[in-house]
Amino acid sequence: MSAEDHDIRKLQAMDDAAWAALQEDYFRRVYFFCKRYCNDHQTAEDLTQDVFLGAVRGIATFDRQFTLDQFVFGIAKNRVIDHFRKHKIALVSPKGDDDSDGIGRLWLENMADEDEAAPKDRVVASEDEGRKQRALAQILREFVGELWGAGEFEKLMMLESLFVLGRRNKDVAVRFGIADEKLVAGIKFRAIDKLRGLARKADPNHTLFRGLWSPGAR
Repeated sequence: MSAEDHDIRKLQAMDDAAWAALQEDYFRRVYFFCKRYCNDHQTAEDLTQDVFLGAVRGIATFDRQFTLDQFVFGIAKNRVIDHFRKHKIALVSPKGDDDSDGIGRLWLENMADEDEAAPKDRVVASEDEGRKQRALAQILREFVGELWGAGEFEKLMMLESLFVLGRRNKDVAVRFGIADEKLVAGIKFRAIDKLRGLARKADPNHTLFRGLWSPGAR
C-alpha cells in the first residue's frame, strides 16, 4: 500500500481499520528509521510507538500540502531528536552538513563518560545483559516447544515468516493459502501476547524487561 492509498479523512475520523492499515504499512519503516540512530531495539520500539501516538494526536490538523510520508517521518525525526536532547547526546554531522533525511548523523558526545564508568557498574550491566539473554532463550524455548509439542508446525513457520523474516500479514496469508489476512494478524497478536506473558513470568522482580511493567504496557 502506498502513502496515497491511505484516506486522511478516515484517519481523522479515527477509523480503526484505517489506523490499523497505516500502522501495518509504516511500522517497520518507522522502527528502522529510529533504530538507525539509537541502535537499540527497545528504544527504537518505544520511539516508534510514540510516533504513532503523535500521529493520532496530530492528524486532525494534517496539512495537505505535505505528504503522509512527510507527516509520519517528520514526527519520527522530532521524536528521535527529543530523545537525544533528553539524554544530552549531540545531533551533529561530522562535516557540519545534513544527511538526506535532514536529521544529521548522531555523534555521541557522552561516550567518554560511559568509558569512564566504574568497573563495578560495567560488571553489573554485563551480568544484567547476560540474565536477560538467558531469560529470552528460555522464553523462546518454551514458546516454540509448546507449539511443536502440539504439532502446530505451520503456525511456527508463519511466525518465523512474520518475526524472523519480517514479512507482512498479507504476504504470509498468500504464502500459506489463507484467504483473510486478518487471521494471520490474529495469530501474530496472540503470539505476542503469549510471549509477553512468558516474559513477565520470567521477570517477577521487574528488573529485566522494564517496558513490560510500564503503565502503558498491556
